[in-house]
Amino acid sequence: MNDANTTLHHSRQSSGKRALLITSSFLLVLCITLIGASVGGSSRAYAASSTRADANGTFPFILQNNTHGTWTDNQIYVLILGQTTPGQWSYLKSDGTTAHINHLDADAPNHLTKNGVNYANMSFTLSQTSTVTIPTHLDGARMYISLGSPMYFPIAPDDSGWGGPNLNNPSDPNADVYFDWYEFAYQYGVTAFGGNTTQVDMFGFPMVARVQQTAIGYDQSAGITLSRDQVYSQYASAVGPAFKPLATTYRILAPRSSASFAPGDSQGNYMQAAIDQMWSYYTTNQFTLTRPGATFAGSVVNGQLQFTRNGAGPFFLDKPTSNDVLACSGALATGGSETHELGAEVCAALNRGVALNTADWHNPAAYYTNSIHNDYAGFWHQVGIDHRAYGFPYDDVNDQSSVKILPNANPPSSVTISVGW
Repeated sequence: MNDANTTLHHSRQSSGKRALLITSSFLLVLCITLIGASVGGSSRAYAASSTRADANGTFPFILQNNTHGTWTDNQIYVLILGQTTPGQWSYLKSDGTTAHINHLDADAPNHLTKNGVNYANMSFTLSQTSTVTIPTHLDGARMYISLGSPMYFPIAPDDSGWGGPNLNNPSDPNADVYFDWYEFAYQYGVTAFGGNTTQVDMFGFPMVARVQQTAIGYDQSAGITLSRDQVYSQYASAVGPAFKPLATTYRILAPRSSASFAPGDSQGNYMQAAIDQMWSYYTTNQFTLTRPGATFAGSVVNGQLQFTRNGAGPFFLDKPTSNDVLACSGALATGGSETHELGAEVCAALNRGVALNTADWHNPAAYYTNSIHNDYAGFWHQVGIDHRAYGFPYDDVNDQSSVKILPNANPPSSVTISVGW
């Protein structure tokens, strides 16, 4: 292993992306640079009613090939990673059993090899199984789906974590692989099942996730029903010039994942004018945001947004950078709970282009209609089922995201993932 341009997913996790407000807080695991590591056909449907959750708290994930003949079942690979016990990553086998990740599997029989580097083979194909049983406890889970090739993930020498794709590294072993993923968490009797499709980092191909719990009549879907060609065509027509180059052969990158939007690059200050305008406005105007259970009030003083929450305070929010806004990081994800709470609201308002009028912060009809905003994020709300999407990390503010969370900690009857093209 010889490439330093990758990230490692460790057992510790951060709350940088807030897709599920549940105990597992899984959506962004702590990523650190792994120094010195190379880590770099038929349409087929399966009836959800044919399989039901077991009394022991497990439930079926049902996988559908809806690629209309473009990819056969033996070309659709599934890799499910999560934590069955805190601090230990495991992968799910096609028979529903779990196995701890093990770096020695890179040299085991049937291992994967790409560009002269060996990787553990942790995937299965839809031809091997179209229904896999989810155990009673799986936190921080990601279901990676790839087309035409498995994915290549290195494992840390101490088995503490695994390396995900580096979207900015052309030498990454997954750079020429079509892939996307679904995120979820569940612990029977403790943590309600919650899961979401996501474009926070990128879009690979359309997927629809349907969550059912027949005992209470719960049946909700999220995702994109358009074909991949339709998505690409509509994206090109909907976004401004700065966002068009994000669409590449294998995926559409999110601004926060693109080198062009990084500090110092061509679009590194894309959101700066909107940030400056907001900070200038609230220097001379009172800031007030009221939502259920909380009222924030204040103004910009000496470059910081100084505010109270329900009269308590003051608290301080530093002026964010363009990268902070697109990634919902830095100044918008630091400090105590009050600063985090308002930081998420500010981040969402700037991404949605409504920062100058707090009356519109929770008004979806006003989102992405004026001023500078995140065109990439806005597009996914145009094409997502019920206009819901995860286009940036704090897209759950005002309940706009694609997350679906059951109202109890019993297992779903089924979760169906339809893979489109």
